[in-house]
Amino acid sequence: MNKYFGTDGIRATFENSFLDEDFAFSLGKALALFIQKNEIQERQVLIGRDTRPSGNLLLHAFQQGLKTCGCTGLCAGILPTPALAFGTIEEKVAMGVMITASHNPVSDNGFKFFTSTGTKLKDSEETEIEGLISQHQRPKEVQDLKSLKVTQSYLDRIRSFFPDDLLKGKKVVIDVSNGATQETTPELLEKLGAVIKILNNGTGDINAGVGSEHPLMMASKVKELNADFGIAHDGDGDRVIFCDSKGNIIPGDKILGILALNEHQNQRLNNNGFVATIHSNSGLDASLEKYGITVHRSDVGDKKVAAMMREKGLNMGGESSGHVVASDYLPTGDGLLTALLVARASYEKKQTIDLLSKEIVLWPSVEGSYKVKEKKPIEECDDLNTALLAVKSSLGKNGRVLLRYSGTEPKIRLLVEAIDQNITQNAYDRLAKAIDKCL
Repeated sequence: MNKYFGTDGIRATFENSFLDEDFAFSLGKALALFIQKNEIQERQVLIGRDTRPSGNLLLHAFQQGLKTCGCTGLCAGILPTPALAFGTIEEKVAMGVMITASHNPVSDNGFKFFTSTGTKLKDSEETEIEGLISQHQRPKEVQDLKSLKVTQSYLDRIRSFFPDDLLKGKKVVIDVSNGATQETTPELLEKLGAVIKILNNGTGDINAGVGSEHPLMMASKVKELNADFGIAHDGDGDRVIFCDSKGNIIPGDKILGILALNEHQNQRLNNNGFVATIHSNSGLDASLEKYGITVHRSDVGDKKVAAMMREKGLNMGGESSGHVVASDYLPTGDGLLTALLVARASYEKKQTIDLLSKEIVLWPSVEGSYKVKEKKPIEECDDLNTALLAVKSSLGKNGRVLLRYSGTEPKIRLLVEAIDQNITQNAYDRLAKAIDKCL
């Protein structure tokens, strides 16, 4: 297991953990050494950040580390993560680095890495970079940083995929989470015809009770203004959460289903397949199966989704948390692009998002987590293993169980889904009782 890299890059609390300016300097050196070791000819690295106050400090220290080992940092300023990934391709640099902690609180920060093709690093590449990190104290002098603007070309590229009247006459509420989408999503939605209401546009701390993690403010404003729908981003803009015209939050799996179905019906879905993670609701599979669409399951993380898409020759996948990868358009997840793809489904079908969401019927589910004293293999816990096998057998194809230990906490997580609420609850209760007894 890596010491610094997690599911999606590096994240930690700034200055109350390993993450400080000295670490950023050491990480910059490690990335430069990685570039040289892998004989990547280009020596420029594009660096962006979100709106966290610590971002500028980390950016300058990271760039100093790059320069110490023969690479040059190009500053893209404050922009969404997908815009940084796009710029990495557009500017033909060695790699891209986004300084962000995504939906985490303002006290956290971190780093996301992109290859020259705009994709995230493989696990083996992250491990290699970790092996090159050795702690060094950064130089005290602050060096000038070259700037490079990529946001406008990113917006132009996304706009080129959609008709100019995509959102004509639509009223849309946008919560930008005091984050990196302040200058991107509102601008493009207006250009495509929407009347917009912007929430949390730099009026407070990033993600602080707002955005995709706290979408009720957005939903309330949609009801108040009689808007057609609302969207809420996370801090770095690679995710989006929707609500309908009545202010109901639309589950992420319904959004995945809306996208897969519309792309399929317009002959844009490769190999009649779509990638979701193990956390997506089984109702997604059942709803899409009726139309001849196969749902493939990856592990958690948009990086894992993208890897399975490449493996299966598919061009769309996503997570219920709001990450969607549509590789015909951009190589990484993008909340703005996702919002416009959903809007296009409404546009092409001439139906509201409210109606589109009803086409995807999710199964009842119950989930929870339990503290454990030790993470014993489940097959060694006789009562739990017996209950698990019995529940799986009784559910058959009409339900599923997901039971796994947390990778970061002393907990075991349980998810049960079935076509009937009572069946779901009874199965969950039986397994929960066995967990309490055995672990």
